[in-house]
Amino acid sequence: MLSPPVIKYALTAAIRDRLILSMFLLMAVGASLAIFLGSAAITESDQFAVVFAAGGLRFAGAAGLVLFIVFYLRRSFESKDVEFLLSRPVSRVSFVLSHSAAFTILATVIAFFVVLTVCALAPKAVGMGHMLWAASLLVEYIIIVNVALFFGMVLPSAAAGSLAVFALYLLARIIGQILGTIHAGMSMTGFNVLSNTMHVISLIVPRLDLMAQTTWLIYGPGDISFVFILVQGVTYSALVILATLVDLTRRQF
Repeated sequence: MLSPPVIKYALTAAIRDRLILSMFLLMAVGASLAIFLGSAAITESDQFAVVFAAGGLRFAGAAGLVLFIVFYLRRSFESKDVEFLLSRPVSRVSFVLSHSAAFTILATVIAFFVVLTVCALAPKAVGMGHMLWAASLLVEYIIIVNVALFFGMVLPSAAAGSLAVFALYLLARIIGQILGTIHAGMSMTGFNVLSNTMHVISLIVPRLDLMAQTTWLIYGPGDISFVFILVQGVTYSALVILATLVDLTRRQF
């Protein structure tokens, strides 16, 4: 079902747009800034640098992937590259799956850069917490690139697609705090309606707040297991890819 030429086409676009080089330079700048801010801490400067770098580079990597994917897809539609590729012996299913595979490769590369940078800041402290953090970061990026693939296909504007992905990413990062507020039993007008709505939303939003926690880098792995991370990544990515397939197969060119 995968088409190597389509995968190569997408990866070539990433190289042409200097995505890997830009992310590599961003990792270097982020690490330097983390070291600088960590040196200003009175105690535990290494831990401060690791936490700052992990949080900042986690979002920077996701933002870089989202912006590239959405703008790449909209540019491909506007330049008729999508129609050209589909006119070749490439089915629409193969087109979507091949792009998902290419973006997954990019997510793996970016996640590797982020993890390598974080580990390089405190190499002696690397342990199981770092491994769990690295695995959850990779799964998070895979989910995000597939979400970006969906919105890049569905929405006609690159700006709208990017904002939609960032909105979902932000919601997935704070959904735990929202549910915690609800469970605290705040009483206000219309709160029950809002509470029920957020519980429904929490069922379809990935729990990214439980993944890539910076506390794992300092105190070791917590209650989250590799199984939970893998199941969430596979399930949500499959649903988003399926939605993308449905949209593309119904579209008329």
